[in-house]
Amino acid sequence: MFLASDDVATRLRLIEHRVEGVSVLEVNGELDLYTAPLLCTQIGAKVDGPSSRLLIDLSHLQFCDSTGLRALVGAVREVRVAAGRVAMVRPARPGAARAFEIAGAAEFLPLVKDVDTGLSALADRRG
Repeated sequence: MFLASDDVATRLRLIEHRVEGVSVLEVNGELDLYTAPLLCTQIGAKVDGPSSRLLIDLSHLQFCDSTGLRALVGAVREVRVAAGRVAMVRPARPGAARAFEIAGAAEFLPLVKDVDTGLSALADRRG
């Protein structure tokens, strides 16, 4: 099954902004085989070396399958290879939260409970 880019955009909405020097990417909707490439592209555009600090807010994620989890693991690896720092806000919605729980995501993803905790974890500690 092929989905047009408009279909992907309606299933996964990404909102970007900066807070205190941290790139925040809010992920809303469904993260699966069809939408994961969009997320990976957005994250890849945010990684620019050791100064990269990225907070991926999954609190509004409605659904996540194994492809979505793999994409998140790959994103973390990409940021770390570039010597950047990354944190992810845990999904709050039951469906997505359950997928993370079943997969044991806390063992391989830098999950935090909320945006404030994530921003604190990524705070610039130079100076």
